[in-house]
Amino acid sequence: MYVLALYIFGLLLGATHSQDESPEHGEGAEGSEMGPVAFLWPADRNWSAAADNIAPCGSTDGVTNRSIFPLSQGSVALSIADEAWHVAFRIAFGNNPTTQNQFAEQVVNNITEIEPGHQCYKLNQLEGVTAGTNATIQLEYWSEYEGENNGNNQSFFACADVTFVEAKDFTIQVPCFNVTSDDFNEPTPSSNPAASTSGAPRSSIIAPTESATSSQAASSSGGGLSTGAKAGIAVGSIIGAIALISAIAFFVWRRGKATGLKNRESYELRAAKLGGTTPEAASATSGGNA
Repeated sequence: MYVLALYIFGLLLGATHSQDESPEHGEGAEGSEMGPVAFLWPADRNWSAAADNIAPCGSTDGVTNRSIFPLSQGSVALSIADEAWHVAFRIAFGNNPTTQNQFAEQVVNNITEIEPGHQCYKLNQLEGVTAGTNATIQLEYWSEYEGENNGNNQSFFACADVTFVEAKDFTIQVPCFNVTSDDFNEPTPSSNPAASTSGAPRSSIIAPTESATSSQAASSSGGGLSTGAKAGIAVGSIIGAIALISAIAFFVWRRGKATGLKNRESYELRAAKLGGTTPEAASATSGGNA
């Protein structure tokens, strides 16, 4: 029983450690699946570390698949693993644009800076574009990549290929929300009512923004558990597990004791029928004779 208790204790302690050591949001993907920033929507071309600084699309792949995209009220969403600056979205119409000068039309207002997390931006209204038109949306930004360019900022590129459709024919739910990595952990609860109110979670699904500044001002807390809260839950789980094991052990002990008493009564009854004496009766008799 004690071995089982120690085993469960070890499992719970290990779970607590893994929660505390889990990477922050956005870490891990950079450098293995994406650069500092990538399209969350629409789907971008395959990322390549060897090509992500090469205009216009930062990929060794050409057009492999296209996402449908609405002619009006369209949005682009980013997954951001590291800080970036001077973010620009441009568009080129055609089946496979291959030069930077084809991306002449800017479709989102200037974005000065973005922080790790997710951001969503609404495209400017496109004029003269009809359903069925193929296009490529380009993302260009400055960022710093560890071990490259002497630690200085450099340009990165990514492209997403689309086909425009009428807004009424676009039924995809775009993952459009603004949140930074810091918002994934709520502040530590405070005894101050005012502080508790200010630290309450905010809505995480909001309208797309037109600039990094406004999007960060409206960015929301995605909700999450602080390290202290995780530790508290783990400790509570450990205490609960130990209490449960103790209760089971007590039940088994009581059951064993009851079984022993029952066997003893059966033994005494059988001895009486046979005309013998039990150890307790023999002890009492010898004491009386003394």
